[in-house]
Amino acid sequence: LRAPVHHVWGNHEFYNFSRERLARSGLNSRPEVAAAPGGDCQAYAFSPAPRFRFVLLDAYEVSVLGREAAAPRHRQALRLLREKNPNADRNSPAGLKEPQFVEFNGGFSQDQLDWFNEVLKISDENQEKVVVMGHLPIHPDSSDRVCLAWNYEDALSVIHAHQCVVCYLAGHLHDGGYCLDSHGVHHLTLEGVIETPPESNAFGTIYVYDDKMVLKGRGRISDRVMYY
Repeated sequence: LRAPVHHVWGNHEFYNFSRERLARSGLNSRPEVAAAPGGDCQAYAFSPAPRFRFVLLDAYEVSVLGREAAAPRHRQALRLLREKNPNADRNSPAGLKEPQFVEFNGGFSQDQLDWFNEVLKISDENQEKVVVMGHLPIHPDSSDRVCLAWNYEDALSVIHAHQCVVCYLAGHLHDGGYCLDSHGVHHLTLEGVIETPPESNAFGTIYVYDDKMVLKGRGRISDRVMYY
């Protein structure tokens, strides 16, 4: 592509590669100098046009996927999984009160959420429109409950504390989903192109205007107009 490309890592990357390897690959689009949380967190923000900002969140910062067993974040995630999911198969949500606590999901650290809050404060002050992206959905009405981020409510609370966010883009749930929440934020979970039949194609292009975003889809990706 002739435009900058920004990647959001998800479980399918971590099934195959470690964070360290991804960080050395072409799938690492985080700028070398980024005002983001420390460590290996992949969250960052950028502004492609005046008064418009994108924020990419790392929904697997706290996860057992993609990390060595001795890594602090791995140990933290494993403790949380053991507390929330007593099943022998921790990819199974059977019987869970909080079914998002399965191994193929992950969550946001408090450091990342604090950084996210500061970014949105600045965007409020600058009267920017903000689109947030993360692999895992964070609103129950845009996903089934199994595919939500572990601490989705914390991320949603940060968004709802500000006026600037117009849309949250997610993946993960292959069937896709959508809702307009009580604060006027669009939550769009894009259909999984991994389900596209051989010899066919699937992609989406979003056209951004002052008052709306228009998604033109092909294949599994559905068309949608989102006003703000």
